[in-house]
Amino acid sequence: MYTIIGKMLTFLLALSVVSIFFAFYVSRGNLKNHSFSANVAAKTLDFFYKPMLAAYMFLFKSPDKLHERMSVLKNEAHRDKFQKTEKRIIIAPHCIRHMECPARTTRHGIQCTSCGKCDYAEIKKIAEKNGYILYIVTGSSFVRHILSSEEAKTADGVLAIGCYYELNKGARELRKSRTVTYGIPLLSTGCYNMKIDMILFEKELRRLHPDVSAGSYPEDFLAEDPVHLSN
Repeated sequence: MYTIIGKMLTFLLALSVVSIFFAFYVSRGNLKNHSFSANVAAKTLDFFYKPMLAAYMFLFKSPDKLHERMSVLKNEAHRDKFQKTEKRIIIAPHCIRHMECPARTTRHGIQCTSCGKCDYAEIKKIAEKNGYILYIVTGSSFVRHILSSEEAKTADGVLAIGCYYELNKGARELRKSRTVTYGIPLLSTGCYNMKIDMILFEKELRRLHPDVSAGSYPEDFLAEDPVHLSN
């Protein structure tokens, strides 16, 4: 009996190691544009998230690379489904705004006045041009409030902007809901004046349009009339 149990545990351990290596193989882009493999890999890392987090903290003193890989995998896994969504919103963090931001906070989040002191004026313009409603939130608790509000509760696509940790956390929290998530990472982390790659942001929004083929990638998909060049 103990021999059988030992063999089963050895088999499960070996299977776990193989699954994790497969997930990391896919996360490096080795199966690019393969949503099924990315979905399997993303679920594998979700399942082993806590032991992987502990391993990264022990080996690298930081889980940043793990969260980056998991976010990239989730984007690859969700892209096709996101293209089929009908009502989309963007949830973005307050840390992009300027320290002297004049916007006020309401139950719908921070109301951007397009003052031009930070990137939100351009983000808002690009978002509205592509059919998204922009919500700027002050924390994760505000996200739940937004998603339960009358204005956003029917949204089936949420494009999130944030650090890789927050993108991965948000996708994990919404994985059992009908909402499809997609993430755009910040270029750095902090409390104010954070940046995103505006060119990549607009290309991603255009690439997620329902009429764009699944094989189009940001580096190949050229915007016809990019907002960031028309100002």
